[in-house]
Amino acid sequence: MMKYVAPVLLALCTPAFADKAEDLFKSAKKLMAEKKYKDACPKFEESDKLDPGIGVELNLGKCYEDWGKLGKAYHAYTDAEKKAKDANDDRVTKIHDLVQKLEPQVPRLVIHIPPGSNTKGLTVAIDGVTIGKNELDDPQLVDPGPKQVVYSVDGAPTKTKLVAVERGGTSEVTLELPHAKGEPVADGDAKPTPTPKPKPNPSDDAETEPDTTGHGQRVAGVAVASVGVVAMGVSAYLGLKARSKYNDALAAHCMGMTNACDAQGLTDTHDARSAANTATIIFAVGAAATITGIVVYVIAPRAASSTEHAFYVVPTTSSEGAGFAFGGRF
Repeated sequence: MMKYVAPVLLALCTPAFADKAEDLFKSAKKLMAEKKYKDACPKFEESDKLDPGIGVELNLGKCYEDWGKLGKAYHAYTDAEKKAKDANDDRVTKIHDLVQKLEPQVPRLVIHIPPGSNTKGLTVAIDGVTIGKNELDDPQLVDPGPKQVVYSVDGAPTKTKLVAVERGGTSEVTLELPHAKGEPVADGDAKPTPTPKPKPNPSDDAETEPDTTGHGQRVAGVAVASVGVVAMGVSAYLGLKARSKYNDALAAHCMGMTNACDAQGLTDTHDARSAANTATIIFAVGAAATITGIVVYVIAPRAASSTEHAFYVVPTTSSEGAGFAFGGRF
């Protein structure tokens, strides 16, 4: 008797899922028509989970494409193309054309692993999405904008790299991984050759005292400030790009006025404002890191006999844009 329960429950639940998926789909279509992509795209995704189909995949791809999330749009279109091929759907040619048209615009992020690195237990994620080790050799198709690459080896603390990627461009990042250790000795009875201890220096009779010069703290301060400076540099670059795109959109699609934009102008100015907001956030984080690094450096203790140290961070400008320069002795 129990063997009939599961099919009956499935038959009862399926219409409910379909109705919920249809409501989500209609709501998402309405939001997308209003250019509220941030609200529309997740509803398309939820609808597809409840009732998968080629149509909802195509709308999801269109939603992400109009939003500027080209990597997500590409994956949605390719999923729709696969489903269409499997079902011998008449739309397969049209979907393939969409994939071919979008592919050159999708940014690529290439992740390099130095030869001889220890990759045991290596985990890599881009903006929170885990990348399989077998996929690291291939360029990752991502959305335009700053990408946060977080990685770790064998349970060690995670490291983070921030990489800027542009529409249609290819960016590269090299992971900083430890070198692989040699293979263990096969013979269980064999023992490693002991390392000879250095002979004591007769002049070193006094007890060694801990280093109180603050060298390590200054190094940490410089490292933190460096990360902050890099982040502000990335922010400056993204801000200039966003401003340029906004001005181009006003000139080409808005007759130079913010209240006279056509559909393309609304999309382009929306994307430019989003990019500018992202740049502002990155700049704030970078500025905080820079200030923290400077404070750590300045308050580090110094030995009485040490020479005076200097650390500086100054703004710079050039024909390429604005940035910061830093340096010092420590």
